[in-house]
Amino acid sequence: MPFGGRILRPVSGGSDAQPASGSSAGLFSLTYEPYYGLVEKPFSLSADPRFLFRSREHAPAFDDLLNGIRRREGLITLTGEIGTGKTTLIRAVLQHLDRRTFSSFVPDPFVSREDLLKKLLVDFGVVSIADLKRGSLHGASRTDLSYPLYEFLDSLAPLQAFAVLIIDEAQNLPLPLLEEVRILSDLEGREKLLQVVLVGQPELRGHLKLPELRQVDQRVSVRCELTPLDADGVRGYIEHRLHVAGEGHPSVEFSREAIDAVYEGSKGTPRLINLICDRALHRGYTARAPRIEPAFVWDAIRDLGLEVTPPAPAAPTRPAPGTSAPTAPAPAPAPAPQVQSAEPRTSAVPAPDGGPKPTRPKLLPPPADAAPPTTAPVPRSAIPVPRSDREMLTDFEPEQTAHVTTPASRGWMLAGASALLALAAAGGMLAYLRLEAATDISRLELPAPPARAVATLPAIVPEFAIQVASFQTNTRAQRVVQQLTRSGYRARAVAVDNRLGRRFVTVLVGNYMSEHDAARDLASLRQQHGYLDARVEVFVGPAIR
Repeated sequence: MPFGGRILRPVSGGSDAQPASGSSAGLFSLTYEPYYGLVEKPFSLSADPRFLFRSREHAPAFDDLLNGIRRREGLITLTGEIGTGKTTLIRAVLQHLDRRTFSSFVPDPFVSREDLLKKLLVDFGVVSIADLKRGSLHGASRTDLSYPLYEFLDSLAPLQAFAVLIIDEAQNLPLPLLEEVRILSDLEGREKLLQVVLVGQPELRGHLKLPELRQVDQRVSVRCELTPLDADGVRGYIEHRLHVAGEGHPSVEFSREAIDAVYEGSKGTPRLINLICDRALHRGYTARAPRIEPAFVWDAIRDLGLEVTPPAPAAPTRPAPGTSAPTAPAPAPAPAPQVQSAEPRTSAVPAPDGGPKPTRPKLLPPPADAAPPTTAPVPRSAIPVPRSDREMLTDFEPEQTAHVTTPASRGWMLAGASALLALAAAGGMLAYLRLEAATDISRLELPAPPARAVATLPAIVPEFAIQVASFQTNTRAQRVVQQLTRSGYRARAVAVDNRLGRRFVTVLVGNYMSEHDAARDLASLRQQHGYLDARVEVFVGPAIR
């Protein structure tokens, strides 16, 4: 690897770099990972068993598969929708088997019966690929290939060992190949020698119910099914992958709202979760955000062309037509100052149409708790009355004469009371006119908030290529390319610049439309050509030419 197996990772809180332990992802393929304290891709599409999250959906299937293989049951089936993690689960189960278990993984169901037997012989180590291409088994028939396989399986019995055959995408198995699988699953002496596991989409269950496949269906003893994750499972899945990729100390997290957005966009499918979270981390890294918020997730969903509408902000509720909007109660008006007079109190009589109109005062009895008159008592000597009147007043008691007013003061008090009544009537009329005007105006309807436009982009189909090795010079890379080309591989050298400006040349093999196709050549590169570090890389977007 470049720099002697060391990569550069930014120090937390700054842009300076520091050495860190190398990872299988390689320096040239890391973008946001070092910024967030991750040493490898947390949401890669490769079926890495280290990233298996034993959710409520995956843990029972894992235990059933492992126990079924160890107990050497009959046929075992594992079904689930596309992207639910079947291949990752199978690879994790294989890692938990002991060394006495030989395994063969067939990712391509579109093979002949002879090709299936050849792959079993090679994976179990009975023959080499060179023997099949140029040796004694070149052009061998099915019968010729069956004998060495049977001899190998018989040799496992004294060693207390056995073999496992796993066929992926088994819903596409043709009838002749299913018949071969049935025959292989029946190979047994005192105990079963070859365990067969069929992995496929839900159509596999219906396929096995066909009348011509009832013999195969009757031999199925363990049936496992994977379903999408629920909301809590999505949160645990994201946290688990970040924890593994960050070696237990990632410096990034998804907010609760962001995780809910991931669940809405993926519907709990692990493969879609990986794509969405990877794009969201890219956007968060571009914005230098320490935390992944919902906006990054919704942008990632649009980038991937997933037709999911983000929740619109809640619009303010509008009152129904004919009803008035609730308003705060108006403060009670302060009581008007009372003017006490010797005249009886009056009140305005409302008009027939509801509005107060000035009318002839109506006599009202004085209240029981009325305060005494504020008018100061007038001395008798200060009242200018005629002589005859003065003589008549001598017959009154002093308490009675203290409240007697003159005609002039009585006129002023009547004028003040009339003015107050006029003001009250005018205020009532103004309030009535305002109410009538408000009821005549049509209610203002606020327009609905514009819906957020969601652009539907063409779906992104990931392509796969095998990264064989990386070199600092083009000469060494071209030498490996020529070697692989002579062996029949589509090899090429691609120059890659790292973030420090250093250029490396990496050797890639092929552009594969599925990971299964790439895995088939990957096994050959590792076993025949010795490239043990070769791995499958995912390229989302334009293929590398």
